[in-house]
Amino acid sequence: MKKVIKVIFTGGTIGSAARDGRVDLDGNANRRLLEMYRAERGEGITFDCEEPVSMLSENVHEEQLHAIYTAVRVVDPAKYDGIIITHGTDSLCINAHYFSLTLCDVGLPIMLVSSLYPLEDSRQNGLENFIAAVDFIEKTDAKGVFVAFANGKLPCEIHLASRLMFCDQITGWYRSVLGQSLAVVKDGEVIFLPSPSMPTREQLAQGKKKAVVPDICRDVMLITARSLLNFSLYDFDRRAPRAVVLEPYHSDTVCTSGRNLNFKQFAEYCRERGVAVVIASVDSRANVYASAVGLPQSVICAFDECTESALTKVMCALGAGLEADAYLNDDIFFEKLQEKS
Repeated sequence: MKKVIKVIFTGGTIGSAARDGRVDLDGNANRRLLEMYRAERGEGITFDCEEPVSMLSENVHEEQLHAIYTAVRVVDPAKYDGIIITHGTDSLCINAHYFSLTLCDVGLPIMLVSSLYPLEDSRQNGLENFIAAVDFIEKTDAKGVFVAFANGKLPCEIHLASRLMFCDQITGWYRSVLGQSLAVVKDGEVIFLPSPSMPTREQLAQGKKKAVVPDICRDVMLITARSLLNFSLYDFDRRAPRAVVLEPYHSDTVCTSGRNLNFKQFAEYCRERGVAVVIASVDSRANVYASAVGLPQSVICAFDECTESALTKVMCALGAGLEADAYLNDDIFFEKLQEKS
């Protein structure tokens, strides 16, 4: 019997074309993708398609996220073998985390597929990513939310959506936390990559039974630690965010000396204005640097998950009317690192 896959088109570069030096949405791109797939792999898969939104992903708002979420939620798992969501590359990372939190209990493999270039461009990786997503649905029994993405001429990697990191600013390539993807797809075969930090095949087959509600808060600020970061430039007296997520240095540190560059003073400034401050991520097993002593007492620490995961959890928690740290101790879809090598 043919496998049946639900395809939810949402636009993005994979749904666009280049004309006169400009890339924009193209009404023929969805059909072109399926034709390209069939030219490579034949007619062995039945695709049931819909397009609840059509957007360039950098323009995503809550309404589009909810429309995609709803399109997945109404799918009858008994009628399909998996779901593919085509998506733009720009906002893929945070949206992948959002769907991993809100759709991990669907009971099917949900694959996010994108392309760095339009499909008619020889540099595109959209077709390879789409083929790999179909292969993963066909040949594994994993449930949850995943990202299929090929970097350059390397085999397409399958990432846990909950561990995807922001892409490289220059190349657009994606990787997972610790540099460890779940699997690669090579010559039609899905090869799982053994790692003590990854869930087992049995855990993936069981899936997760509880997801978070789909509401999300946009009033969350992300700050990345860097040299000479002047915290005094942030003025929250006119309008304050609900939370600030700070991405520290790799050693879980941030400047705590002086005045204007002192994160401890900034954290106190936020506390006085009711702004939650989250440091993400912190290694629960690492030694603490002298400069970081006292930080866990004054701020919320997100332990053992990537910054992108913690940021999205905070946005979802506040969107649900909960405290900023409501989800940070939970392992919702394998985002917590089980072991570091």
